[in-house]
Amino acid sequence: MEVHLPCPPLCEWLPRRLDGLRVGAWAPSQAPRRVRATLAAWSIVEAEAEVAELDVLLFGVSLTRPEPPEAVLAGLASGATIVELAATPLRPLRALLGVDHRPLARAAAAQSRVLQWLGREFCALEQWESVDPSGVIVTLARRR
Repeated sequence: MEVHLPCPPLCEWLPRRLDGLRVGAWAPSQAPRRVRATLAAWSIVEAEAEVAELDVLLFGVSLTRPEPPEAVLAGLASGATIVELAATPLRPLRALLGVDHRPLARAAAAQSRVLQWLGREFCALEQWESVDPSGVIVTLARRR
């Protein structure tokens, strides 16, 4: 059972969606390897003070052990959007055999992420699964 709608490659739709907005990426070098290139395409947030000026904050986490930048998130202005790129764990043997990597566990972890964002008082949540890079759960939310 698949619970996420697939989205086109991030490199195709993300720049269009964020066109004309002030966008910053938080710590691309600390993000999972699969999303580093996507994050590196945007200006890097060096200090927490810079976040208040952003319309959109992008960051990457592991879906199973997410560590969102709490201190940085606190500095976001009301109405700012976050784009969380959560990489699912890779299982090389399953990938070689063409076996899906535990879709129900992935769906439960993604649902947990949505609930966590709602608990942090974010709204207008959207969640997609990227086809390139594959297995990346994209969550968008707006700060109230």
